[in-house]
This record gives sequence, structure tokens and C-alpha cells, in this order.
Amino acid sequence: MVKASKKKPFSKDDLENHYWHIILTHGKRPVNVYAFVQELEIEETEFYKHVASFEALEARYWERLVEESIVVLGDDDDYADYSSDQKLLAFFYTFFQHAQKHRSRMVEFFPSPGCSKVIKPMRKRFLHYAKEIVDQGLEEGSVADRKNLTDKYPQLMFEQFRSIIEYHRKDQSEEFQDTDALIEKSVRLGADVARAGTLDSAIDLGRFLLRRLTVAEN
Repeated sequence: MVKASKKKPFSKDDLENHYWHIILTHGKRPVNVYAFVQELEIEETEFYKHVASFEALEARYWERLVEESIVVLGDDDDYADYSSDQKLLAFFYTFFQHAQKHRSRMVEFFPSPGCSKVIKPMRKRFLHYAKEIVDQGLEEGSVADRKNLTDKYPQLMFEQFRSIIEYHRKDQSEEFQDTDALIEKSVRLGADVARAGTLDSAIDLGRFLLRRLTVAEN
């Protein structure tokens, strides 16, 4: 009697790779977990042993893109000597180069702002990284410490990150040169605004004009 060969257990990476293959091939997410595991010929228990939902699989991938980009930068001997804005610039370049391996995932299925469950782990990891960048900038003097605003810098940087991703998804330029240009210009603008002087002057002007308009109306 021939014994049936025992199937190799599915790992979390196996599930993730098969999931992306299926949704990119079919152009949509599986109807439910049951339909998904039927295609893989595994039990539902095998799926839930690793993740709780499709959202968790997608969230894992986006978070890992950020984490792996940070790891790559950390392995660069020169990175430690970069200024805060140079580090952010290097992160963006590294992230998008890394994302090219599976660009279809970003183009077709990057989570919308309303998909909080999917984006949350990625956002959390980036905010932690961004805070390190801001802290370095404060120490260098390249970032102005502004009351009620400094704590919001990481969140503003994440929104900047998201806007670049959205632009990149639609970028049709050769070798995505327009995305590279946008990264450089947006980081430069962010650095200029974060420094003491630029934003402070704009705020001071705004306050002056507001006072003058208030006096004129009275």
C-alpha cells in the first residue's frame, strides 16, 4: 500500500505570495477565505493559523516594504553620517526602488485612505522612523521646534509619503524619473519649511495681516 505524500505546511510567506498572485491574476480579492483556501487546496485552519484576514496579509506586505527599506539603509556605512533631510531622501528613493519588484501590487491595490486596518502597521512603522528623523533635525538645528506643531511633523511626513506613492502609481515617465524629481522637490520643500525662518516668517506675516484686517474692520 502506497502512503499518501504529506503536503508541506503553508508558511505565512506562502499564503502571502499565493494571495497576491491570485488577486493580481483575477483583478480582485477572493470572495472569502473559503474560496481562497479551495484554490490552494488547504484547510481554513491552515489560513487562520497564520493570519486573521486578507487585510492582515496586505498590511503585512506594506509594513514590510517600509521595514526592509530601513534595514537596507542601516546596512549602508555612509547612512549614519547623513543629515536628517538626506536620510529622508534616501528612504524615499530606497522604498520606491524596493517597491519596483512588485509594482503591480502598488498600482492596483495600495490601500485607500479609508482602509485604516491595512495601512495602520505601515503608518506606525513609518511614524517611528520619521520621529527619529525629526529628533535628529532638532538636534542638528535644521528643524525648528515649534509649539503645537513639532509633534505633528511625523504625521505631515507620512502624508507627504502617501502623496508621493499616489503620484508614483500613475507615473508613466521613463524609469519613473518624474517620481524621483517629485521626491527631491518635496523633501527639499519640507526641509525648507521645517527650518527656522521660512514657515515662521509666513506665520508672522499672516498674524500681522490678520491684526491689520481686524483693526480696519473696526
